[in-house]
Amino acid sequence: MTLYTIENLSVEEIKLMRQSLNIIQITGASAQFVASLQIKLDEEIFQIENHIQSETVEMKKQFDKIEKSIKGK
Repeated sequence: MTLYTIENLSVEEIKLMRQSLNIIQITGASAQFVASLQIKLDEEIFQIENHIQSETVEMKKQFDKIEKSIKGK
């Protein structure tokens, strides 16, 4: 199977796709496929949110560093 990626989606768009999988009717052989897709999307969302949190922490550190340097002058 050839794998592709979807780029340039916001975390909100990915979350919407994930939530929509809870609404669709799942029958027979599709159940395992849909469950696998739900897991993949959950993992992507988790990674994205961790990345955003890390960036936020780093930005706060940089802001604090700049603020201290300004106050020190």
